[in-house]
Amino acid sequence: MVYIANGQVLDGQRRSPWRLSFITDLFWGITDFIVLFFQSMIRPDISRRGGTNSLSSSRFDDGRG
Repeated sequence: MVYIANGQVLDGQRRSPWRLSFITDLFWGITDFIVLFFQSMIRPDISRRGGTNSLSSSRFDDGRG
């Protein structure tokens, strides 16, 4: 991934894998996974948008159309 630092375009391969943003991103990724896992166990009818799917009773409905 390309990013800009100090006005220069840098290649993402040169960044350290142990930078602080990596650690915080990993923490929030794990936290989001745990929260979504338990939400899906408690309320399996919840949609990706946060509401319940009241228009369709099909278990296999992907929500389109």
